[in-house]
Amino acid sequence: MKIVSYLRLLIICCFFKFGFSQNLNTDSLFRVLKNCKNDTNKARCLEQLAWEISYINLDSSLVIGKQSLDLAKELNYERGLSDIYNTLGNIYSDQGNYTDALKSLQLGLEVAEKYHQYDMAGDIYNTLGILFHRKHEFQNSVNYYYNSLKYYSLGKSPINKINREYSNIAAVYIDFEKNDSALFYLEKAIHHNLKTKNYYLLTYNYINASDLYEKLNRKDEAYKVAELALNYAKESKDNYVLSVAYITFGKQQQLKGSFVQAANSFLQSLEMSKTSGELEISKAACRHLSDLYFNLKDFEKAHFYLQEYNVFKDSLFNIESDKTHKELETKYQTEKKQKEIENLIEKDKNHQLEAEKNKLLLLLSLFGAMALITIVFVLYRQNKIKQKAHQKLELKNTEIENQKNLVEEKNKEITDSINYAKRIQHSLLTNQQYFKKHTSDFFILFKPKDIVSGDFYWALNHKDRFLVMTADCTGHGVPGAMMSMMGINFLNEIVSERGVNNPAEILNHLRTDIIKALNPEGSLIETKDGMDCSLCSFDFKEMKLHYACANNSFYILRNKEIIFSKANKMPVGAGHNFQIPFDEYVMDIEKNDLIITFTDGYADQFGGEKGKKFKYKQLEKLLFDNAHLPLNEIKLKLDAEIENWKGKLEQVDDICVIGVKI
Repeated sequence: MKIVSYLRLLIICCFFKFGFSQNLNTDSLFRVLKNCKNDTNKARCLEQLAWEISYINLDSSLVIGKQSLDLAKELNYERGLSDIYNTLGNIYSDQGNYTDALKSLQLGLEVAEKYHQYDMAGDIYNTLGILFHRKHEFQNSVNYYYNSLKYYSLGKSPINKINREYSNIAAVYIDFEKNDSALFYLEKAIHHNLKTKNYYLLTYNYINASDLYEKLNRKDEAYKVAELALNYAKESKDNYVLSVAYITFGKQQQLKGSFVQAANSFLQSLEMSKTSGELEISKAACRHLSDLYFNLKDFEKAHFYLQEYNVFKDSLFNIESDKTHKELETKYQTEKKQKEIENLIEKDKNHQLEAEKNKLLLLLSLFGAMALITIVFVLYRQNKIKQKAHQKLELKNTEIENQKNLVEEKNKEITDSINYAKRIQHSLLTNQQYFKKHTSDFFILFKPKDIVSGDFYWALNHKDRFLVMTADCTGHGVPGAMMSMMGINFLNEIVSERGVNNPAEILNHLRTDIIKALNPEGSLIETKDGMDCSLCSFDFKEMKLHYACANNSFYILRNKEIIFSKANKMPVGAGHNFQIPFDEYVMDIEKNDLIITFTDGYADQFGGEKGKKFKYKQLEKLLFDNAHLPLNEIKLKLDAEIENWKGKLEQVDDICVIGVKI
């Protein structure tokens, strides 16, 4: 729902930290620490450094935060403990360690209340509200936000902190589907933004309020606040927010029946978004214009803006998706008709049998003197009936044969289309000649479950580094293949066009692109599809391996030893931790190291005598026992082993295993 996305954007903008810091960056904090004695300034500097590094590496920030806590306790610096505990609570919460997060935040509250640190108590209660919101314990979340407001009112907090809490509470009530309560706190946020003349935030407040009023069927108010949103957007002088406001106001004008004005609003949004390069807004404006003109039966304009909409969708991927959808729909309708025909034939047979039974009973009741005449008559009638039945049956058989031929033809068309999609997908996968050019030796075991695959691999030599990704997209078959092709296109754009070279940054960009592509502006349903992957960057000159992993580790086989990579426990896509950056790791590599990347399809394959999963332990032993062999033989061993394990069972998932020899 659009209102949820706008509110969350507003809340994210408000999640900043108040305290002693004067916006020192990480480098300057390190310089300050070199000259600090073991005093309270050092404890405060360590706490601020932990906060800054938490945006980059949670594990490192936790270590520094604990150092700050130990030093503060050693110095008996009690007044500083509340800020340190709050920082630790935020770090634990971002790691998903809610137990330790709660302990730290509760200790921080005790200190803040003891020394009447009302603003800090408000910050800690705000952190608790966010934590319980993440845990989907909405009532607890709301209660903590209320406490945050109470303490901010006692302290000297700037008004934007109070506005943040009202927006947070509104977001919780939206998730809890309590729209009246959400609207109440949204109006409070509007009240405070009016005081500070924050036109940018006011625009989003009124956009969200318009959507809420529309949901509550309060049409006049929805129209009024949409108009206010547009007015304040003009005051903000921000073209992006103004283009969004025009769409919101256009929707309300359309609902009110002011179709010409609505069209003008959508056109204004389209013109501004084209100028500023906001393709998502341009696409949304074209969609609204197409729908509007279609309802007005101006099919020429409706068709024009539909074409514009498809252009903005960068249509190769979407055209293939629509084509596949239509083919599947045709198959479904054909099978449905076939079933209806079969039911009709069965029904006709039942009716015919019932009629024959009734006639036989009638003839038996008249048996007597006219037996001979009756028998002759019956035989005559039966002959006629059989002839008619035979004719009907021939017609039905002909119709069934035609339907069968149609189904077979459609099935062939669908299979041909999927096979063509396979050729497209394989053309996007990095070819083996490219691997040969940039590695000393390698192997690729790629076994889709269906014709096309949700697993994919990708490689690119960029700025003296050889990048290799092994990925497992949501789903398999056609849906998974569409995700894989989207992922490959985004990767080429991120590295080749944007010049991003570090694995963690590549995954951060890829996650942002996937979320935007699957959750366009105006979407009613949040899509959380994505992928698990490992991304390795080989620096063969420096003999370094930089890597980042999303829910997916890999192995390094070295001198009869298996080294396991680290990984972030989150996917490349929407989810609870989608705001947390991916970690990047660096390790030395040695000549003859064998790096094995893979998806979960190999280990998850069912088979063997008891029909159980192959599992990672067995995969590790298989690789360990055969690591001395040439890589092409390792590939053959892996392929033969999984086929033998699978036996007559079905392959449960796509399989992709890649080996690179240093």
